[in-house]
Amino acid sequence: MTFFEIYRSVNNRHHYVAVHSGDDRPNAEGVRSSENLVYMMTVPDDEQPRIAFDAEMARERIERDGFYAFSVTIEVREHVA
Repeated sequence: MTFFEIYRSVNNRHHYVAVHSGDDRPNAEGVRSSENLVYMMTVPDDEQPRIAFDAEMARERIERDGFYAFSVTIEVREHVA
């Protein structure tokens, strides 16, 4: 099974970048060594749906660009009756 490594931007809490674990191409290594990104978590590439992460799109972009940049915004919503 392959995994995605998820990194979060140091400067923008809504910006994230994913690379495949074990990918040693220059763009993936650049993500890992960036001073603007910090490692957050590893996510299995198992086709399971996840909030705010599209594995299919990630695979396509990583194949094309070597990384997948995405944004996540979480907004607290109060239920008002």
